[in-house]
Amino acid sequence: MKTAQDRYFECLEVCIEDEQGKSCRQVCAPILNDDPYDHPTVPITNNK
Repeated sequence: MKTAQDRYFECLEVCIEDEQGKSCRQVCAPILNDDPYDHPTVPITNNK
């Protein structure tokens, strides 16, 4: 099982700065707290 720190660094690797209106550190930081209600999300739209 991956640690919170492993998931945090994986998040930073795939994060695009300001994609969600926040810095990557702001987006990924909740992973370190392991808060299930405050994890980064990326809305996916269906453009079909």
